[in-house]
Amino acid sequence: MDSAVTGLLAAVVGVGGTLGSAWLTQRRGDTLRREEWERLERARQTQQRQSGREARRTAYTELNAAARHYLATLNDHAHVLRIEGDAAESLAALETARVDYRRRYAEAQMIVPDAVLAEVRKVDKEVGSVYGSLARVTRDRPRDGDDLDTVRTVIRQGWRHLSEMRAAMRTDLDVTGPTHG
Repeated sequence: MDSAVTGLLAAVVGVGGTLGSAWLTQRRGDTLRREEWERLERARQTQQRQSGREARRTAYTELNAAARHYLATLNDHAHVLRIEGDAAESLAALETARVDYRRRYAEAQMIVPDAVLAEVRKVDKEVGSVYGSLARVTRDRPRDGDDLDTVRTVIRQGWRHLSEMRAAMRTDLDVTGPTHG
């Protein structure tokens, strides 16, 4: 081989090596940037899931407490009516519990999954039914079926549905089953 061809061959190999090295460096940089973006995206999604779970946990806790209080207050008011006591104080407590429950229920409607919302609606239907019956009995305008024995039966069903609602909430939060640790 003559020196001109050797020189040309050396130049081509040198330029090819330089270009290949730049291409490989760029490719590795792109890969690292993509992997970092994917890692950040996974972290963001994990944070979103945890944030949503925490929001649901808070809403579940507040709704459960408000529903239990509302149902207990409905029961107390029915008892006052049964013993023919003064219903004014009981009715005021009932209205306060009702307003708190309705606010918690409205909040829950916006963030709970459909499976849990179905259980929440069962409880809402029953407390609404009891409230309506008691309101009509309190005002001496009862309809058929608006008697205190029926109210007591519906309240007992309400407690069962409240337990089912709480179980659905706990399942959604993955806090049921055996303790790990």
